[in-house]
Amino acid sequence: MGCWNMEGASRWQQKFMEHRDRHHRWGEHHGHGRHRHWSSGNRAFDEYRMETLRRLEEEEQEFREFLDRLRFAKDKSEFDSFLAQRRDQPPPTPTEQS
Repeated sequence: MGCWNMEGASRWQQKFMEHRDRHHRWGEHHGHGRHRHWSSGNRAFDEYRMETLRRLEEEEQEFREFLDRLRFAKDKSEFDSFLAQRRDQPPPTPTEQS
């Protein structure tokens, strides 16, 4: 079964999850990769769908890499700003001990 807790699920939710998990295992067993698709009966459409999904996955990966670079640039800018502020501050004066 999946990682879902069946304890609080209603009867129809349990049936749905069992059905979903059974199809998930079938797809893995029959060599389907990340996306498991059943044939529509039209090979041209199935090839088009698979190519479209492949292209979307590539675009998603490129977008995630772009976001990573953007976050890194923002972090670097904030860190550089912090260092510049720290460098411009006068050094702390030592406190007198009693």
